[in-house]
Amino acid sequence: MQPSSPFERTVGLLTMMRLPNCFMIGIAVVVGEIIASPEVFYGDLALYGFLTGFLLLAAGMVLNDYFDREIDAINDPQRPLPSGVVRPTEAISCAIILASLGLLFAAKSERPTWTLLIAIASVAIMISYNAKAKKSGLIGNALVSTNMAIPFVYGGFAVASPTWSLGIFATLAFLSSLGREIIKGIADVSGDAAKGVRSVAATKGNSFAAREGAALFIGAVALSGLPLILNLVSKYYVPLVAICDVGFILTAYSMSTDPSPRNAERNKKFVLIWMTFGLLAFVIGTL
Repeated sequence: MQPSSPFERTVGLLTMMRLPNCFMIGIAVVVGEIIASPEVFYGDLALYGFLTGFLLLAAGMVLNDYFDREIDAINDPQRPLPSGVVRPTEAISCAIILASLGLLFAAKSERPTWTLLIAIASVAIMISYNAKAKKSGLIGNALVSTNMAIPFVYGGFAVASPTWSLGIFATLAFLSSLGREIIKGIADVSGDAAKGVRSVAATKGNSFAAREGAALFIGAVALSGLPLILNLVSKYYVPLVAICDVGFILTAYSMSTDPSPRNAERNKKFVLIWMTFGLLAFVIGTL
């Protein structure tokens, strides 16, 4: 195998970071800040919050691929690590640099002690999931989803105005993320089973996992009206969250009727789109 060029390695590392996901988490932190303190939108705290979320998730994604390189050799051998484009030592070095920068920006907040503790807890969850908890199945899925919910709470502490209402948005993020993690397990069932990962799909079957994921999506849809009922968002929240909700309902129906790995692979990408619309709804609704 020919050694990869610096450009190929850079592209490989960027691919491993899953940049759209990183943007989502960075924006989720800013949304949490805006909900807690609307005037922060144009300030430095918004930039620091965005960079913290972005960099810490990027580190987690790279670390995930490092620990999953043997599974990916079965499920997706074209990924940067199993294909040899990126070496394992390069992935680890990149993850350390990204996490360090994320923690550095976490210290630049109105409550640096709290935000650093939350950021460190997020890193600890990320490491424990990738190193060991992933094989536990649902517990590992819950850890990933917790890290998807943390940015909203983190945003409140970053502007020194944490509020209980942020818990609603965090719960919405947790439910939709947990549903996605479970159906991802259907797409990855071959590699997971070979490496002893006790995903819901690997232990209870694709149909059970699809129904469980669908139930979580419907739960997120049911909860999505609460911010409007409690006057936490404006009417501009409605159109975008409606798109998000319809998308989740369609995904829930699709997975319930066709729990195949191929359909799960397709729907896990759609879920990211619905989550993006949900995030945009929070942004527009709280400005």
